[in-house]
Amino acid sequence: MTTVPDATDVPDASGPPVGGTDSARDSEAFQGGSLRLPLSPTGADHVRPVTIGSVVISAGALAVATAGGFSLVLVAALVLALVLAWSWPVLGGSHTAQTTSIVLLVAAPAIVFTALSDDLRWTAAAVALGIVLSFMGQLIRRTGREGLVLTLLASFGGLVPMASATLAVGSADVARGRAYLVVTMSAAIAAVVADLLVRKRRLAPFLGLVALVAAIVGAAIAGLFFDEVGGWAAVGVAAGAGSLSWSWRRIFALQPAMLGVRGQVAAGVGSVLMLGVLVHVFTIVS
Repeated sequence: MTTVPDATDVPDASGPPVGGTDSARDSEAFQGGSLRLPLSPTGADHVRPVTIGSVVISAGALAVATAGGFSLVLVAALVLALVLAWSWPVLGGSHTAQTTSIVLLVAAPAIVFTALSDDLRWTAAAVALGIVLSFMGQLIRRTGREGLVLTLLASFGGLVPMASATLAVGSADVARGRAYLVVTMSAAIAAVVADLLVRKRRLAPFLGLVALVAAIVGAAIAGLFFDEVGGWAAVGVAAGAGSLSWSWRRIFALQPAMLGVRGQVAAGVGSVLMLGVLVHVFTIVS
Protein backbone atom coordinates (compact mmCIF):
# COMPACT_ATOMS: atom_id res chain seq x y z
CA MET A 1 0.00 0.00 0.00
CA THR A 2 1.41 3.34 -1.05
CA THR A 3 1.38 6.10 1.54
CA VAL A 4 1.18 9.73 0.64
CA PRO A 5 3.59 11.88 2.65
CA ASP A 6 2.01 14.39 4.90
CA ALA A 7 2.28 17.97 3.71
CA THR A 8 4.26 18.88 6.78
CA ASP A 9 6.99 16.38 5.78
CA VAL A 10 7.61 18.03 2.41
CA PRO A 11 10.27 20.77 2.46
CA ASP A 12 9.01 24.18 1.54
CA ALA A 13 10.68 25.09 -1.73
CA SER A 14 9.96 28.74 -1.12
CA GLY A 15 11.83 28.78 2.21
CA PRO A 16 15.45 29.72 2.80
CA PRO A 17 18.16 27.36 1.59
CA VAL A 18 19.43 24.68 3.90
CA GLY A 19 21.77 26.23 6.43
CA GLY A 20 20.26 29.68 6.02
CA THR A 21 22.02 32.81 4.77
CA ASP A 22 25.59 33.70 5.63
CA SER A 23 24.53 36.29 8.19
CA ALA A 24 21.99 33.91 9.72
CA ARG A 25 24.60 31.17 10.10
CA ASP A 26 27.06 33.64 11.59
CA SER A 27 24.52 34.86 14.13
CA GLU A 28 23.38 31.34 14.99
CA ALA A 29 26.96 30.17 15.50
CA PHE A 30 27.71 33.09 17.79
CA GLN A 31 24.52 32.77 19.81
CA GLY A 32 25.20 29.05 20.19
CA GLY A 33 28.52 29.81 21.80
CA SER A 34 30.71 28.67 18.90
CA LEU A 35 33.66 31.02 18.58
CA ARG A 36 35.78 28.68 16.47
CA LEU A 37 34.38 29.04 12.94
CA PRO A 38 35.22 32.17 10.93
CA LEU A 39 32.49 34.49 9.78
CA SER A 40 31.48 34.52 6.16
CA PRO A 41 32.84 37.42 4.06
CA THR A 42 29.34 38.88 4.05
CA GLY A 43 29.15 38.68 7.83
CA ALA A 44 32.58 40.27 8.19
CA ASP A 45 31.92 43.26 5.95
CA HIS A 46 29.74 45.15 8.40
CA VAL A 47 30.34 48.46 10.08
CA ARG A 48 31.18 47.62 13.69
CA PRO A 49 30.07 50.70 15.64
CA VAL A 50 31.44 49.49 18.98
CA THR A 51 34.87 48.98 17.41
CA ILE A 52 34.84 52.44 15.87
CA GLY A 53 33.68 53.97 19.15
CA SER A 54 36.41 52.10 21.03
CA VAL A 55 39.07 53.49 18.70
CA VAL A 56 37.82 57.06 19.02
CA ILE A 57 37.41 56.90 22.80
CA SER A 58 40.69 55.13 23.59
CA ALA A 59 42.80 57.20 21.17
CA GLY A 60 41.09 60.37 22.31
CA ALA A 61 41.67 59.50 25.97
CA LEU A 62 45.40 59.02 25.42
CA ALA A 63 45.66 62.24 23.43
CA VAL A 64 43.77 64.29 26.03
CA ALA A 65 45.77 62.69 28.84
CA THR A 66 48.94 64.30 27.48
CA ALA A 67 47.66 67.62 28.82
CA GLY A 68 48.12 66.22 32.33
CA GLY A 69 51.64 64.98 31.69
CA PHE A 70 53.24 61.61 32.24
CA SER A 71 51.14 60.52 35.23
CA LEU A 72 47.80 61.00 33.50
CA VAL A 73 49.01 59.19 30.38
CA LEU A 74 50.08 56.28 32.58
CA VAL A 75 46.65 56.12 34.21
CA ALA A 76 44.89 56.26 30.83
CA ALA A 77 47.10 53.49 29.42
CA LEU A 78 46.50 51.33 32.49
CA VAL A 79 42.73 51.67 32.21
CA LEU A 80 42.82 50.76 28.53
CA ALA A 81 45.11 47.80 29.24
CA LEU A 82 42.62 46.52 31.81
CA VAL A 83 39.77 46.92 29.31
CA LEU A 84 41.80 44.92 26.82
CA ALA A 85 42.44 42.24 29.45
CA TRP A 86 38.68 41.87 29.93
CA SER A 87 37.78 41.81 26.24
CA TRP A 88 40.74 40.24 24.47
CA PRO A 89 40.37 36.49 25.37
CA VAL A 90 37.10 36.23 23.42
CA LEU A 91 38.59 37.82 20.30
CA GLY A 92 41.84 35.89 20.65
CA GLY A 93 39.96 32.59 20.65
CA SER A 94 40.92 31.41 24.12
CA HIS A 95 39.18 28.18 25.19
CA THR A 96 39.42 29.33 28.81
CA ALA A 97 38.45 32.97 28.42
CA GLN A 98 37.93 33.61 32.14
CA THR A 99 41.35 32.26 33.10
CA THR A 100 43.03 34.20 30.30
CA SER A 101 41.30 37.39 31.45
CA ILE A 102 42.57 36.88 35.00
CA VAL A 103 46.12 36.35 33.72
CA LEU A 104 45.96 39.52 31.63
CA LEU A 105 44.36 41.53 34.45
CA VAL A 106 47.31 40.63 36.67
CA ALA A 107 49.90 41.24 33.96
CA ALA A 108 48.47 44.58 32.77
CA PRO A 109 49.46 46.74 35.76
CA ALA A 110 52.77 44.91 36.09
CA ILE A 111 53.62 45.81 32.49
CA VAL A 112 52.30 49.38 32.41
CA PHE A 113 53.90 50.41 35.71
CA THR A 114 57.34 49.50 34.35
CA ALA A 115 57.09 52.84 32.53
CA LEU A 116 58.02 54.40 35.88
CA SER A 117 61.55 53.15 35.26
CA ASP A 118 63.66 55.61 33.29
CA ASP A 119 64.85 53.06 30.73
CA LEU A 120 61.94 50.58 30.72
CA ARG A 121 64.37 47.92 31.92
CA TRP A 122 61.62 45.98 33.68
CA THR A 123 59.16 45.86 30.77
CA ALA A 124 60.54 42.63 29.35
CA ALA A 125 60.49 41.05 32.81
CA ALA A 126 56.82 42.03 33.27
CA VAL A 127 55.92 40.51 29.89
CA ALA A 128 57.79 37.36 30.90
CA LEU A 129 55.70 37.29 34.08
CA GLY A 130 52.57 37.35 31.96
CA ILE A 131 53.88 34.44 29.88
CA VAL A 132 54.65 32.41 33.01
CA LEU A 133 51.18 33.12 34.40
CA SER A 134 49.68 32.00 31.10
CA PHE A 135 51.35 28.60 31.43
CA MET A 136 50.41 28.32 35.10
CA GLY A 137 46.79 29.03 34.25
CA GLN A 138 46.78 26.05 31.91
CA LEU A 139 48.42 23.79 34.50
CA ILE A 140 45.49 24.23 36.88
CA ARG A 141 42.92 23.90 34.10
CA ARG A 142 40.24 21.26 34.78
CA THR A 143 38.54 21.16 31.37
CA GLY A 144 41.07 19.05 29.49
CA ARG A 145 43.65 20.27 27.01
CA GLU A 146 41.44 21.17 24.07
CA GLY A 147 42.72 24.27 22.30
CA LEU A 148 45.76 24.50 24.58
CA VAL A 149 48.09 26.08 22.02
CA LEU A 150 45.46 28.52 20.77
CA THR A 151 44.67 29.54 24.35
CA LEU A 152 48.33 30.21 25.11
CA LEU A 153 48.70 32.22 21.91
CA ALA A 154 45.64 34.23 22.91
CA SER A 155 47.32 35.09 26.21
CA PHE A 156 50.59 36.02 24.54
CA GLY A 157 48.77 38.12 21.96
CA GLY A 158 47.12 40.17 24.68
CA LEU A 159 50.47 40.99 26.24
CA VAL A 160 51.84 42.57 23.05
CA PRO A 161 49.51 45.65 22.89
CA MET A 162 50.07 46.22 26.61
CA ALA A 163 53.84 46.26 26.16
CA SER A 164 53.49 48.57 23.17
CA ALA A 165 51.30 50.97 25.17
CA THR A 166 53.94 51.02 27.90
CA LEU A 167 56.48 52.30 25.37
CA ALA A 168 54.15 55.22 24.62
CA VAL A 169 53.78 55.96 28.33
CA GLY A 170 57.56 56.02 28.74
CA SER A 171 57.84 58.48 25.84
CA ALA A 172 55.25 60.78 27.44
CA ASP A 173 57.84 61.83 30.02
CA VAL A 174 59.18 64.39 27.52
CA ALA A 175 57.35 67.07 25.53
CA ARG A 176 58.40 65.59 22.19
CA GLY A 177 56.98 62.20 23.16
CA ARG A 178 53.66 63.72 24.19
CA ALA A 179 53.47 65.59 20.88
CA TYR A 180 54.05 62.40 18.92
CA LEU A 181 51.44 60.64 21.04
CA VAL A 182 48.81 63.24 20.14
CA VAL A 183 49.72 63.12 16.45
CA THR A 184 49.67 59.31 16.41
CA MET A 185 46.30 59.11 18.14
CA SER A 186 44.89 61.72 15.75
CA ALA A 187 46.01 59.54 12.85
CA ALA A 188 44.35 56.48 14.42
CA ILE A 189 41.05 58.31 14.82
CA ALA A 190 41.14 59.60 11.24
CA ALA A 191 41.84 56.10 9.90
CA VAL A 192 38.41 54.85 11.03
CA VAL A 193 37.04 56.46 7.87
CA ALA A 194 38.03 53.20 6.16
CA ASP A 195 35.93 51.24 8.68
CA LEU A 196 32.91 53.37 7.84
CA LEU A 197 33.28 52.55 4.13
CA VAL A 198 33.66 48.79 4.51
CA ARG A 199 30.21 48.11 2.98
CA LYS A 200 31.19 49.91 -0.25
CA ARG A 201 32.10 46.95 -2.45
CA ARG A 202 33.79 49.06 -5.09
CA LEU A 203 36.10 50.61 -2.53
CA ALA A 204 37.05 47.32 -0.86
CA PRO A 205 40.43 46.96 -2.65
CA PHE A 206 41.35 50.53 -1.72
CA LEU A 207 40.33 50.69 1.94
CA GLY A 208 43.92 50.33 3.13
CA LEU A 209 44.85 53.34 1.01
CA VAL A 210 41.84 55.27 2.33
CA ALA A 211 42.97 54.60 5.90
CA LEU A 212 46.52 55.69 5.04
CA VAL A 213 45.48 58.97 3.40
CA ALA A 214 42.96 59.81 6.13
CA ALA A 215 45.57 59.13 8.82
CA ILE A 216 48.11 61.41 7.14
CA VAL A 217 45.57 64.21 6.88
CA GLY A 218 44.56 63.83 10.53
CA ALA A 219 48.16 63.73 11.74
CA ALA A 220 49.15 66.70 9.59
CA ILE A 221 46.40 68.81 11.12
CA ALA A 222 47.36 67.76 14.66
CA GLY A 223 51.05 68.37 13.90
CA LEU A 224 50.34 72.04 13.20
CA PHE A 225 49.89 72.57 16.94
CA PHE A 226 53.27 71.12 17.94
CA ASP A 227 56.69 72.53 17.14
CA GLU A 228 58.31 69.24 18.20
CA VAL A 229 56.81 67.33 15.27
CA GLY A 230 58.11 68.24 11.82
CA GLY A 231 56.13 67.87 8.62
CA TRP A 232 57.81 64.69 7.34
CA ALA A 233 57.88 63.17 10.80
CA ALA A 234 54.12 63.67 11.09
CA VAL A 235 53.62 62.01 7.71
CA GLY A 236 55.82 59.08 8.71
CA VAL A 237 54.16 58.37 12.04
CA ALA A 238 50.74 58.85 10.45
CA ALA A 239 51.47 56.39 7.67
CA GLY A 240 52.53 53.79 10.21
CA ALA A 241 49.63 54.48 12.57
CA GLY A 242 46.95 54.45 9.89
CA SER A 243 48.20 51.27 8.25
CA LEU A 244 48.89 49.38 11.49
CA SER A 245 45.67 50.26 13.31
CA TRP A 246 43.41 49.58 10.33
CA SER A 247 45.23 46.34 9.47
CA TRP A 248 44.84 45.14 13.06
CA ARG A 249 41.08 45.60 12.92
CA ARG A 250 40.82 44.10 9.46
CA ILE A 251 42.74 40.98 10.46
CA PHE A 252 40.12 40.21 13.12
CA ALA A 253 37.13 41.05 10.91
CA LEU A 254 36.37 37.34 10.34
CA GLN A 255 36.40 36.41 14.02
CA PRO A 256 32.91 35.41 15.26
CA ALA A 257 33.58 37.40 18.43
CA MET A 258 33.21 40.53 16.29
CA LEU A 259 29.46 39.93 16.49
CA GLY A 260 29.60 40.73 20.22
CA VAL A 261 30.55 43.77 22.27
CA ARG A 262 33.66 42.27 23.89
CA GLY A 263 35.16 41.28 20.57
CA GLN A 264 34.56 44.69 19.04
CA VAL A 265 36.02 46.46 22.08
CA ALA A 266 39.13 44.28 21.94
CA ALA A 267 39.65 45.00 18.24
CA GLY A 268 39.28 48.75 18.75
CA VAL A 269 41.34 49.17 21.91
CA GLY A 270 44.02 46.75 20.71
CA SER A 271 44.45 48.65 17.44
CA VAL A 272 45.19 51.80 19.46
CA LEU A 273 47.50 50.35 22.10
CA MET A 274 49.59 48.70 19.36
CA LEU A 275 50.64 52.15 18.16
CA GLY A 276 52.73 52.83 21.26
CA VAL A 277 55.81 51.39 19.60
CA LEU A 278 55.54 53.99 16.82
CA VAL A 279 55.39 56.80 19.37
CA HIS A 280 58.49 55.45 21.09
CA VAL A 281 60.49 54.98 17.87
CA PHE A 282 59.72 58.43 16.46
CA THR A 283 60.42 60.08 19.82
CA ILE A 284 63.88 58.51 19.85
CA VAL A 285 64.92 58.99 16.23
CA SER A 286 63.50 62.48 15.63
